[in-house]
Amino acid sequence: MPRDLVGLPKVHVHVHLDGSYPLTAVRALAGPAFEVPTSFPDVWSFFDAYGTVPPLVRTVDDLATLCRALVRAEAANGVLFLEPAIEPQLYAPRLGSLETVTRAIVDALQRAGDEAGIQVGANLTVNTDQDLPIADELARIAAKLDGITAFGTAGFVEPAGLGRFAGAAARARDAGLQIVAHAGQTGGPDSVREALDDLGATRLSHGIRSVEDPALLARLSDEQVVCDVAPVSNVRLGIVPTLAVHPAPALVAAGVPVTLNADDELWFGHSVVDQYRIAREEWGLSDAELAGIARAGLLIHGLNEDTRQRYLNALDDWLD
Repeated sequence: MPRDLVGLPKVHVHVHLDGSYPLTAVRALAGPAFEVPTSFPDVWSFFDAYGTVPPLVRTVDDLATLCRALVRAEAANGVLFLEPAIEPQLYAPRLGSLETVTRAIVDALQRAGDEAGIQVGANLTVNTDQDLPIADELARIAAKLDGITAFGTAGFVEPAGLGRFAGAAARARDAGLQIVAHAGQTGGPDSVREALDDLGATRLSHGIRSVEDPALLARLSDEQVVCDVAPVSNVRLGIVPTLAVHPAPALVAAGVPVTLNADDELWFGHSVVDQYRIAREEWGLSDAELAGIARAGLLIHGLNEDTRQRYLNALDDWLD
């Protein structure tokens, strides 16, 4: 009998806060008429839909309520370490300064994690269509606030001129944070090299098009650069034609550390557990291979060592 995938000890680290609030929590703010499109003709229609949620948040308490709802939902899916990508600039200055809003988000996530019994970090993220002052301010905040575990970039245009954010990334890296870059989604191997060489990324959000370049694939394996892939997202946005031909299994076969993620569950309707189910049913991965993916996630920076070892022991128990 297949092992229970909810019970699989796992991380969820490619999950955009503003695209992942539970639908019931969003409807509590928007009203019951709020609907999620069943399809997106193009990526721009997705961004139009995505942008409708932050304006619903009228107070810091609204924001905290949404954060708590997300953490509870992820804990119910067996997530032991959650690292949402947060963009406080979507709420500031309406709800306060950039630092005030960041603190409110991180505090709400941390309190909810304590209540749910899971560890929660945060990937403080700049969108690549934003300017350098915002990136520099986010890096300053990331370097000083407890509870932030990564500094990242997001955006659909790749390559994205990531080198202009190198100074901000260096400040965050010096504070001990992971550097996470969106790359290898719409852009090819050149966008991945940009993330690694110009930004100094230690993890990639997506990274799937690295399979197009054997030398780059070997580099990711040699350097153990983690690719936080999101299979359903890639199909729903037309990056990959079908789940059956998704590049994630090729990354795994090449020895690249891979995590499975939902990206934006509110809009794509599939949880992190569903991504593992796809890996089992569409790609034919064994439970040992699924555990290997989960293990790659548990080795990500952001977990303290005692917690990491406890989770790894739980993963061994899941396989026994």
